[in-house]
Amino acid sequence: MAEGFKLHKRLTAEAEDLIIRANVQDADGGAFRAATFEKSRIDYITEVTPEISGIVLKTGARIAVAMPHAELEKKIYFADLSEQPVLDLRERTGAIVKEASVPAASRDFAAAVEPEQPKGFPEKKPFVDKPLKMAVFVRQASQQNFQMFFVMDTNIDWSGVTGDDNGLNGKMTKLPLRYGKGPFGETEVIIDMPRPAFMEIYNKAKLDGLDELDLRDWTRRRDPDKNKPPPRRAPELG
Repeated sequence: MAEGFKLHKRLTAEAEDLIIRANVQDADGGAFRAATFEKSRIDYITEVTPEISGIVLKTGARIAVAMPHAELEKKIYFADLSEQPVLDLRERTGAIVKEASVPAASRDFAAAVEPEQPKGFPEKKPFVDKPLKMAVFVRQASQQNFQMFFVMDTNIDWSGVTGDDNGLNGKMTKLPLRYGKGPFGETEVIIDMPRPAFMEIYNKAKLDGLDELDLRDWTRRRDPDKNKPPPRRAPELG
C-alpha cells in the first residue's frame, strides 16, 4: 500500500504527459496483454458506437475502448495530471470489446495521409545500386567494324574511362574492362558516343534504379562520308 502511494506521489510530481494503460491483443490475434503508453503517442480518438470509442496511435495501431466518445475525450485530453497522472483503461479494453472494430478515419488526418511531394522538388529516388546491363555497338580500333556488345557496369573499370574528341567518327568513349574481352578481342572497348553524354545517360539510369540500358542507337554505325547505298540487283528468276 505504501509503495502504491509512493508511486502515485512520484508520478504526480514528475508527470509531463498522461500515462495510459490498456489491454492490447498480440499481433497474431491471440491473447490480450496489458500495455502502457503516453498520451503523446495518440494520433486521435474516434467514436465506434455510442458506447464504444477507439484510440488510434500514431503508428496506426487501434485500441477499442468500452466508453462513450465524449467521456474518453475528457479523460484523455482534459485530465488533471496533478490529480490523475495515470488513466487505467484495462477494464474497458481487451476481451470486453473484442468484437469491436475501430474504423480507419478519413484522409484528413495527418497520420493516415502519405506526405505530398513538395512542388519544385524532384521525385524521391530509391537508394539502390543494382548492376546495370548495357547494350552498345563497339567499334574496332582504327576500323569501321562494329559489333553489338553487352556489358555489365560492374565489369567496367570506371577509373580508366576516357573520352576523345578526335575519334575515327568524331567523339568517342573508351571503356576499359575489368575482366574478359570485347567483341574484337580487346580489353578496352570503344563506343562512338561523347563521354559526357554517355555518363549523363548512365547516371540517370542508375538514379532510376534500372536493370538495363539500351545505347545501341547512340553507338551504332554511321557513315561519316554519307556514301550512297549500293544498287540493289533484281533477283534472278527461273
